[in-house]
Amino acid sequence: MVKDIVFFDIETVGSECSQGRIVQLSALRVREGLIHESCCYSYQPIDSEEPGRQDYSHRNIDFTNDNWLAKHRQEIINFMSEAVLVGHEAHLFFTILQRELNLHFLQPFWDTSELARIFFPTLHHYQLDFLAEKLSLPLRKEEEQLLIEEKTWLTWKLYEACWEKGLKFDLSFFNQANGFIAEWTGKGFFEDLQREIIRTFPERPIRTDLVLSPSSEGLFSVEKSFTVRIPDSTDWVVENFAPGGNLEQNIPSYESRSGQMKMAKLIAKGFSSSQHVVVEAGTGTGKSFAYLIPSLWSAKKTGHKVVVATHTIPLQEQLQKKDIPILEAVLPFPFKASVLKGKSNYFCIKKWQGCLGNRENVGMQQKLAVLTILVWVRETLTGDFQELSKVPGLMELWPNINADNDMCIPGRCSKAGVCFLLRARKKAEESDVLIVNHSLLFSDLKTDYNVLPEYHYLVLDEAHQIYQTALQHLGSELCLENVTRAVDSIYRSTGLSFYSSTKQRLGSLENLVPSVPWEIFNKRLDGIPENSVSVLKQTKELFDLLSLILGSERTFRFIAQHTTRQWWEGLNVQIENLTGRIKALLSILDSLASVLSEDDADEVEDLKYAISGHQRELQEYVETLKLAINLNNPKQVTWLEQSSRLFLKTSPIDVSDTLREKIFSRLNSVIMTSATLSISDSFEHFLQDIGLPRSTITAQVDSPFDYEQQMQLIIVKNGIRLLDSKGQKAPELADFIAEVAERMHGRTLVLFTSHAMLRQTYEYLNPLLARTKIQSLAQGIQGERSSLLEAFKRNPRSVLLGANSFWEGIDIPGDTLSCVIVVKLPFWPPTLPLIEARSEYLKSQGKDPFRELLLPEAVIRFKQGFGRLIRSKEDRGIVILLDDRVIEKYYGRFFLGSLPIKTHVRGENKLVFRKIEEYTSHLG
Repeated sequence: MVKDIVFFDIETVGSECSQGRIVQLSALRVREGLIHESCCYSYQPIDSEEPGRQDYSHRNIDFTNDNWLAKHRQEIINFMSEAVLVGHEAHLFFTILQRELNLHFLQPFWDTSELARIFFPTLHHYQLDFLAEKLSLPLRKEEEQLLIEEKTWLTWKLYEACWEKGLKFDLSFFNQANGFIAEWTGKGFFEDLQREIIRTFPERPIRTDLVLSPSSEGLFSVEKSFTVRIPDSTDWVVENFAPGGNLEQNIPSYESRSGQMKMAKLIAKGFSSSQHVVVEAGTGTGKSFAYLIPSLWSAKKTGHKVVVATHTIPLQEQLQKKDIPILEAVLPFPFKASVLKGKSNYFCIKKWQGCLGNRENVGMQQKLAVLTILVWVRETLTGDFQELSKVPGLMELWPNINADNDMCIPGRCSKAGVCFLLRARKKAEESDVLIVNHSLLFSDLKTDYNVLPEYHYLVLDEAHQIYQTALQHLGSELCLENVTRAVDSIYRSTGLSFYSSTKQRLGSLENLVPSVPWEIFNKRLDGIPENSVSVLKQTKELFDLLSLILGSERTFRFIAQHTTRQWWEGLNVQIENLTGRIKALLSILDSLASVLSEDDADEVEDLKYAISGHQRELQEYVETLKLAINLNNPKQVTWLEQSSRLFLKTSPIDVSDTLREKIFSRLNSVIMTSATLSISDSFEHFLQDIGLPRSTITAQVDSPFDYEQQMQLIIVKNGIRLLDSKGQKAPELADFIAEVAERMHGRTLVLFTSHAMLRQTYEYLNPLLARTKIQSLAQGIQGERSSLLEAFKRNPRSVLLGANSFWEGIDIPGDTLSCVIVVKLPFWPPTLPLIEARSEYLKSQGKDPFRELLLPEAVIRFKQGFGRLIRSKEDRGIVILLDDRVIEKYYGRFFLGSLPIKTHVRGENKLVFRKIEEYTSHLG
């Protein structure tokens, strides 16, 4: 670092950052790694009496009479001249500075947020204070406080951290990176770094092979050197959880819980006696240990693998990175546990090498994501996508470099020795306990158990999701974009495809495998282009017609009465035509496979594998079209759904028989657990849905939390008047939320059942909260779930508005979340195609759809939403329900009777606000 570098931070004020005005500029000039000089220019409001830094966030500042920045223009220009300019997340601020100085800086500008995303690819967040904590950036010394703002200092230290890490890289890193940085403003940093490495480390070798993280441990860490006889009795399992037991002795923060002991005993009994067990475990029970220890014990005792399936990736990550390492340290026997995910989660080294050679038509964000991957592949041991920060451009890049490739034969790939997917599968086969998600579990069922290694015992965590997951995975869907992608992979007029790559290889294949009649193969191959184009043309015609049928609606369900509609015959013709054209393309692929069938040379096997992948995908489309046109099956539903694209979907209505056949009848024991399985202490609905008899072992384990002391439930009488389907009451609802949020100082989550109502409420709520300096965070407006949750955690003085996905899986312990407002009881709209079809099916069986479907589903979702508030023994807060049907309607008792709190307060708005003030004052 021989040149002068100016690190700067700019503070602005204004309603929109791009239109805002600068109120402070702090800069630090560094020469050869040492502070050369510093400056800090700050706007001083006329009415300000105290010098120093001002809190501009609460001021309406008028700059018209004090053009303070222009007065210092030349000083600033002189300070920054002939230096590289470096800021953090400062592209926009830098533009504002140039605008206000009426100047265009010609020297390089580097952004440390971009550098950090590249050099520290697994940190997940890149706010400066977060990076300072995670990277342990050095603090300022006492004598260096003057004229150096903290953000400016940290920007310098973050820059140095990136530089120091980059100095350790081999030169092949820069050779690979250079092709992607030509148009990037930060390319000078890489060029300087490369020159410094050449100058300082002239003997450092240049690697020409693939540079990956060294792994000296093999697939699993070294086992304990001693062996222990695994206890035969389930008593040993329970004793681990007892007061003074193994866990309490070896884990400082552990406290014995009777509920956890009860749950572990039931699970151990289920494993040892080959019975299915359903356990509802309240929040704070410690259910992960309660099923992991019996699972590990059973696997070691019987030699049969236990699969643990979770619904969400965060729970998978918790089990792998938190719970399993603790148990490795405290259990008296060695074991092997691993995580296996779907193919698309793993990095493909072979595809990556192709990506490095393809720099055309790649946007700048994707090019920077390539640099992030270049660093990550030198560090990762798993190749798991979840390790990576979701930096800009990564989501677009990842499909081109993941292992989800039907043409791939992992065992025969040239990179098989370092393949992350193969490594994960190898660990899965050798594991005692294998952690997967529900999606991968059902992928295994759909492929007749060809995805997961053999197992005999299953734990289903977050089991309340299993019915919906089964519906989703046992159904099918079709969209124009997916068909286009599938056909393009077979043939496209420009670019790589099965057709073009096979054509290129024919010459060498004739020499390598002369026994195959390649002339016949080539002649049949020539039928692919015309048939592929024909399929795409017919698919577009079909979806044009489907779009007309759907009109302006979001969903449209096909029913038997539609067969008399004028468009039905045209739809039949379109589906028949598309089915015929897909079958014609399948026929060509079949004929190609038949030519190859007699030879088993590796090159021929590669072609067979690729052909079978294309056949399988096309055949799934044929099956979907066949199901879509059949409206006479009472256990099947077909509908159109418009989201980011138009889908034609089919789904079974009842999956209980399938679950019984493919899971419960096949496995020795299945353990199902969740915090929300029962309705008013009854498991009948859950057991019926999944196909288990009432005689199944069931149990409820209460939460160790004292809900009566830790929280208050408030039901707003006449609160339903704040709501209507057209959003006309949105201003009143916004007023109510704003009143609550002001008393709670933010710290509030609002759960909606409708995205439309959420958006309408936000429109009125945002300016109301802005007046009290409370931030509004709304799903689908400021961002999606993960980014909004992080923003909410960083700024407790905020209100988070969320719909469906926010009702569960959110864990925000502590004071950050102190109030949950439930806008309406979460009944599914009865007109949703799948709900409507399931209701009609229940009616045909003489059952009441409301009692058998709508009410139970709503109670379970309500329990999930209620459970967002109290996540630890220290949590305190309030749940406010605006829907007073819970006290006015007969079915309200099912909602209230399913909650862990048995008391509530009810009243109109004024009483509610008073109760909030009393409660918050009591909390201090």
